[in-house]
Amino acid sequence: MDVAGGNGMLLAAILKSHPTLRGVLADQPQVIERAMERGYLTGELAARATLEPCDFLRDVPSGCRAYLMKNAIVDWNDQRAHTILGNCRRAVPSDGVLLLVEPIVPDDNRPSWSKIMDLAMLVLTGGKTRTVKEHRELLAGSGFRLNRVVPVVADLSIIEALPS
Repeated sequence: MDVAGGNGMLLAAILKSHPTLRGVLADQPQVIERAMERGYLTGELAARATLEPCDFLRDVPSGCRAYLMKNAIVDWNDQRAHTILGNCRRAVPSDGVLLLVEPIVPDDNRPSWSKIMDLAMLVLTGGKTRTVKEHRELLAGSGFRLNRVVPVVADLSIIEALPS
């Protein structure tokens, strides 16, 4: 399930790369409408993709083993992020996984675009970019344990969290 998956581009790419998978795009109703108009999950993917309205600040649909969110937690302060992650935890089964694709702020003093993004998030959304330690603490407070961090590109990483 791609939670807050927007137009469905990421989910479509995953489904195209893995023809045996099925996927759910979960987002607010107006975003789901726009996703249907954009058509990334139509054609050959339509039989393997479901679009489900949700508001992750209230509830995340259950029924999947893997849950994915890209650049979703960075938009929110710690309190709201706990709410979102707590809703995810209620949906993720005990043998499931939560994958967060998020920018990571390095622990040291080296230059990083994520530090600039941190300032932008603070000003624009009230959110923040986080260090690995901050992600670990945020996840732990929401019923997950950080299993591993896989760097993808620049300061963007995949954070694998398992139910604790």
